[in-house]
Amino acid sequence: MMSVIFTICSIFILHQLPEIKDKERTIIYSNTEYTTTYGVDKIFMGVYSGRKSGFLKLNEDGTGEYKYDVFGFAPADCKRSSIKFIWGFVVGEDHLPIKNKRHYGSSYKILLQSTGSNSFQGCRTVVLKDFILDRGNSLHVSSSDDWKKSKK
Repeated sequence: MMSVIFTICSIFILHQLPEIKDKERTIIYSNTEYTTTYGVDKIFMGVYSGRKSGFLKLNEDGTGEYKYDVFGFAPADCKRSSIKFIWGFVVGEDHLPIKNKRHYGSSYKILLQSTGSNSFQGCRTVVLKDFILDRGNSLHVSSSDDWKKSKK
């Protein structure tokens, strides 16, 4: 029975691999190249938000938008608007997003690369590393105390 399940899962993954590889991109973070993908389950797409006006939005085409709850210190020429970016989950040798088991569920490392005139951390960081936390019924953004979205 286990071999049948393994075979079915393997066929499904191998069938999906060309589509996943088409949605891969390299993002450089901290002087290291990472292979990432935005070819992930649709449950990750959408808006993660909380009690304030900030949010993280992941689009199916690998683009997104990020707006800080509180902008904080930044140079005068850094726009206080949302940040446009491309994104990808870091993948392993199997070209699938790396999933780390945690006591609450699991986490996925995601890289966000600014594509506009402003960027992260007061326009000091072009690429932001974050984690999407899967806590069962909802997904959460690690860097925010309350940004989340339902998995439905």
